[in-house]
Amino acid sequence: MDLTNIEDKVNMFKFSEDDRNRQVMQSMQDLFCRSNHIYGICYGMTGNRITEFSGTADHEVFLRRHISVEMEKTLIASFRDDDLEDVISGDSNQPYILYKAVAIRGQSGKLLGVWMISGIAADLKSDVDNVPQDMRFTTSEDFENAVHFVELLTKIYFQEKFHSFLLEDRLEETETAQSKLKQMLHRNEVTTEVLKLLESDGDFNQIADHILTLAGEYLGLSHCNLLRLNADGETVDLLCEWCGTHYTSMIKQYNKIQCSSIPYFTGRPYTISSDSLMPEEFSGFFRDFNISAGVFLPLTVNDELSMYLGFIESQNPRKWAVEDVRFLNDVKRVLQTILLKRITKNSLASSYAAIDAILENSGCGICVADAIHGSVLYSNDTFNNMLVELSDRMNFENEMMSHGLEESEPGEYYAEASNRWYSVTCAIIRWVDGREVRMCTLYDITPMKAYQKQIEEQANLDDLTGLYNRHRFRKDFQDHIRDAVRSGGDQGTFMTINLDDFKDINDGLGHKNGDTLLVLVAQSLKTICRSSASVYRLGGDEFAILVPYYNEAEVERISETIQKRFEQPWNIGDKDYYCTMCMGLVSYPKDGVSEDTLMQRADYALFEAKKKGKNQVENYNVDTSTHSQRRLDLERCMREAVAGGCKEFLVYYQPLVDINKKNHPCCGAEALVRWQSKELGMVMPNEFISLAEYLGLINSIGEHVLVEACKRCKFWNDFGHPEYKVNVNLSVVQLQQKNIVDTVRNALIYTGVYPGNLTLEVTEGMAAGDVENLIRTLNDLKALGVRLALDDFGTGYSSLSYLRELPLDVIKIDKCFVNEVGEDTFSDAFVKTVAELADTIHVNVIVEGVEEQAQEDALEDMKVHMIQGYLYDKPLTQDEFESKYLD
Repeated sequence: MDLTNIEDKVNMFKFSEDDRNRQVMQSMQDLFCRSNHIYGICYGMTGNRITEFSGTADHEVFLRRHISVEMEKTLIASFRDDDLEDVISGDSNQPYILYKAVAIRGQSGKLLGVWMISGIAADLKSDVDNVPQDMRFTTSEDFENAVHFVELLTKIYFQEKFHSFLLEDRLEETETAQSKLKQMLHRNEVTTEVLKLLESDGDFNQIADHILTLAGEYLGLSHCNLLRLNADGETVDLLCEWCGTHYTSMIKQYNKIQCSSIPYFTGRPYTISSDSLMPEEFSGFFRDFNISAGVFLPLTVNDELSMYLGFIESQNPRKWAVEDVRFLNDVKRVLQTILLKRITKNSLASSYAAIDAILENSGCGICVADAIHGSVLYSNDTFNNMLVELSDRMNFENEMMSHGLEESEPGEYYAEASNRWYSVTCAIIRWVDGREVRMCTLYDITPMKAYQKQIEEQANLDDLTGLYNRHRFRKDFQDHIRDAVRSGGDQGTFMTINLDDFKDINDGLGHKNGDTLLVLVAQSLKTICRSSASVYRLGGDEFAILVPYYNEAEVERISETIQKRFEQPWNIGDKDYYCTMCMGLVSYPKDGVSEDTLMQRADYALFEAKKKGKNQVENYNVDTSTHSQRRLDLERCMREAVAGGCKEFLVYYQPLVDINKKNHPCCGAEALVRWQSKELGMVMPNEFISLAEYLGLINSIGEHVLVEACKRCKFWNDFGHPEYKVNVNLSVVQLQQKNIVDTVRNALIYTGVYPGNLTLEVTEGMAAGDVENLIRTLNDLKALGVRLALDDFGTGYSSLSYLRELPLDVIKIDKCFVNEVGEDTFSDAFVKTVAELADTIHVNVIVEGVEEQAQEDALEDMKVHMIQGYLYDKPLTQDEFESKYLD
C-alpha cells in the first residue's frame, strides 16, 4: 500500500473545508486549551487557518500585540519534511508570554500542518505588567507539559487516521474487484446472446437491428449503425440504426452521403477514443457529426468492402477498453458470417468452417455438446488450452454439459488439476446440422478470484534465506540513522556485501545449488554477527549488515571473520566450491545522514573493493568518490533523468519486415532506447544499460520505454495498421522483479493497446539461468495475451530442453549468424536448423542484422518469417518511422 497516497488522503481530511472535520478539530482544541489555561490555533502549510483561535476576541487582540502573524509564519517555515524536530520555540517581546509550534506529520515524516500554542506564565509576570484580569494564566512548567502532551496526542491521532484510511483503501479495492467480476459476467451473457443469432433464420436487417441493440445497450453508447455502400460505389446509405434514449437518429445525415466524405470508409478498422490523436479529416468529421468517440469496422463480400459497422459515443468522453474492442470485433465477425450466409447460401460444410473461424477467434473458451446425448461436437483451441488436464475436462463435461435442454444460469467452474477458476455461461442453440446443442463459454477469472481472496502486505522475511528482506532493511536503516543523529555522539556501521562471480555458480551448478549457496552464506553471516548486528538479504547475491552502535573492535571482528569464512570452501551437493565476496563499509552519521546517500557511498566503497580483487573489504573515504568520473557523471545524470520522469530517454523504432508477403511490407518495429542527456549529449545503450541495471534504475527506464512503445503501437493500430506489432526488450533485472507482470498489465490497461500486438524480448542468457522461476514469470506474462520472443538465439547456451519449456512465440537469430549466410556452410545450416525447429513447434523466426541484399536472398528459402536490419532501415525516431511507414 502506498503510504504517500494515504498521507494525501489524511491531508485532505485534516485540512479540508468539511464542516464536520473542522468541528471535531475545533472542539478538541477548545477543550484542551480551556483545561490547561492556554491558547491555540492550527494552520495548514499554505498559511490557511484550519481552526479558529481558542479564546475570546479580546484575548487574541492582546496576544497579537506580542506575537505577530509574521512571527508565526517564520516559525512555521522553520519546519522541514523528514526533519527530526517536531517542536520549535518562538520568542515574544515579553518574557511572560510563551509560544511554541508543534508539527503535524504524516507517517513518512511529511509535514501536514502546525499547531501554534501560546500562554501567559504567571510565575514570570510582575505586578506592573499590563495584562487583562480575565486572561488565562499558566506556569512555565505546566505550559511545557501541555506542549509535550499536544505533540504526543498529535502523533497518536494521525497514526489512527492512517490505519483508518488503509482499511478504507483495502475495502475500496475489494469492491472494485467485485464490480469488475460483475462486468465480466454481464459481458459473457451478452456475448452468448449475440452468438445465438448465428443460426437465426430471420431477416438480415432484423438480426442486425437486434445485434446493434444488444451491443449499444451493453456498452451504453449513443448510436450504433450499419452503413451500406450503394451500387454506384460512391454513395452510402444507413441500413440499420440503434439510438440510445434521448438521442436523435442520424439517418438524414447519412442519406446518400458520399463515401469520400467519410474518412473511415477505407476498408480498415478504426478505434478512436476521445483523447486519441486524430488527423484533420477525422477531427472535422467528428465535429460535424457530433461524435466524441467511435469504433468503425468494415464488412466485406468477396474481399470487397460492402458495409461499415459504427459504434458511436456522441456526448460523453470515452476511452475504449481492450475488452470493449474485443467484444465489438466479435459482434463484427458474427454479422460478417450472417451476411455471407445470406449472400452465398453456404453449404453445411462451409457453415462449419465459418463457425469454426468465428469461435476460434472469439477470445473465450467455447464447447458445444449434443443437448440430448451429451457428446462433445466442438471445442475451440482456447477451451482446450484452458482444460488441458484430462481430469478437469471430464469433470467439466459431467457438471456443465449434461443438463439436456435445460437453460442454466451463469456460474463458475474450478479446474482442480490446473488450479484455475472460470466463469461459465451456457445456452441452447441450433447447430449447423439442425440439431439442438448446448454451447458453453468460458472466461478465465483466476486472477480476479485470487485478488478478491486476499490483499497481503509485503512480508518482512526473505523467502529463501529466512533473513530480513529489503523492505525491513529500509525501515531499520532509517530508524538507526535517526537514532544516531538524535544521540549526537553514537555512530553506526552499514556493510554491503556482494558475492564474487555468483552468476557463474548459479549458471554452472544450476539454480537449486545457487540457492543452497545463498542459504549457507546467510547462515554463516547470522552466526558471525550474533546479536550485535542485523543481517539482511537485499536481493540476488546482495547482503547487508547493520551494526547500530559503533564499536570499532566489533566491526573489525565481523568484517575479518567474514573474510576468513569466505576463504574456506562451501559444501554444495557433497562437493566443495569456492565463492568469495567483496564488502563496502560506511559509518553514519559521519558519512551521511540519508539512506540514499549512505547506500550510494557504500556502493562506492564496494566498487573500490572489487577493483582490488576478490574477498576484499574497503571503507568509504572522500577519495573513493573521485575515481571513474565518467561513471559518476553517468550515474548522477541518469538519476536526475529518471527523477524527471525519464523524458530524456527516447524511443527509436527499427522496422520489422515480413519477407513472406509480396513487396516485403513492414509489419511492426522493435523499440530501442536512446539517452539524449541534457548534459552529456547522446549516450548509446552499450554505455548506460549495464549501469542502469546495477543502480536499479533500469526498471523505471524500461517501464517508460514499454509505455511509450505501447502508445505508439496503439496509434498505429487505430489508424489503419491493426497488424503492426511492437517488440520491447526486458532486461534481466526487470524480469527478476516481482511486479513485472503487474507493470506490463498496467501498461496494457493504460495505453489500451491490444496485448497480442506487444512482443516482449528476453535474452537467451536469461533463458538459460533460473529456468523454473523464469518459466513461471513468462507464463504469467503470456496469460496477459502478449507475445514472447527469445533474443540473441545461438550466442549463449542454446539448450533445446529449455527452448521446449519456454512459452515462446518468436525466436530471434543473432546477427553473427547472418554475416556470412549464403557463403558459410555452418551459418546456413544453423539458420535452416533453427527455422525448421521453430516451424515444428509453431514459433516464428526473426533474423537480425540483415544489411545486404544477398543475405536477404539467401534467407528467403529458409522458412524465416521476418528480418530486421540496415538493409531496410536503421533505428528511426518516432516521427521518422511514422512518416515512412504509416499511411
